[in-house]
Amino acid sequence: MTANVFQNVLARHDPHCEYYTSLLRRLASRPVQWYTTSFDWNLALTFWEQFKGAGVDEACQDAYWGLLNQVKAYPLERSVWELSGELQIGNFCDALRLATAIDQAVDVIVTQEPQQFARTVVDSYRAQVDGYFYITLPTICAETGREVNNHIGVFSVGAFLLNLDNIGRLPLVMQLPRSESLRIESLQMIVSDESEATIFLKGCADRITVTARGRTPFEAIQRAIDQAVDEWYDMPIRQLVRFWIRPSTLTGADSPVEMVVGVECGDLNFESSACSGNCIRAAADAYVKVINSICEHLKLKVRDKEI
Repeated sequence: MTANVFQNVLARHDPHCEYYTSLLRRLASRPVQWYTTSFDWNLALTFWEQFKGAGVDEACQDAYWGLLNQVKAYPLERSVWELSGELQIGNFCDALRLATAIDQAVDVIVTQEPQQFARTVVDSYRAQVDGYFYITLPTICAETGREVNNHIGVFSVGAFLLNLDNIGRLPLVMQLPRSESLRIESLQMIVSDESEATIFLKGCADRITVTARGRTPFEAIQRAIDQAVDEWYDMPIRQLVRFWIRPSTLTGADSPVEMVVGVECGDLNFESSACSGNCIRAAADAYVKVINSICEHLKLKVRDKEI
């Protein structure tokens, strides 16, 4: 856990402060053994001492210390310093955090800024879209002497709480999990009284460009994606039943938002979410995730093309 998990709860002027207080309570209530670096521990203490006089109330204090008292601090050993220089992370402190996580064999890092640990463009994209990603690091097994892959997850606070029960079963490589899956490669949107969406979709062995119009941007997106779905699959009729933005604090115009989409297909309900700094793209990605879930659940195969 990094120190920035604690800091937002101290911004008493922020109308979302109660939300951050709730996050700390939820983290503290989970059956997790928490660790941090020694300098993150000192930062969390400094945050408290510096800002506790700025109107911090009892609820904030209880949440702050309720979690911090559960956290064990790791000292910075020489091996950690040496390893940090090999990790290809530009920020010195984040390199030390990752090196400590590797040295102590933790499962995941929980932070407000998972993108700071991204070492590739793919990692950065996954942090924005899903709120988490896995770092794969080759290591030598002490027992066999063979090279094995060590995986450490990097999660935003929200993604950690959302996926806690599935950590260990989440896909380590965040790419198309199955050859049958759909993926958006590009999306162009014209927004006016009648919106138009042009989407370039990649399927199992084919690509397609689809264009559709709708009264709203999302209706145009849904119609465009459904064109491709109906061409590739014999899928039952689908109906949008839920479409909303998960509550979060926006720190700027490009802050990621999480869009949640629920669809009824036959007698079943499916729901997925996606994060992006572009809410239209997040909605499109979430809808594609729903379609992939339906395909997986119904074991749908791509329709053979007519010759």
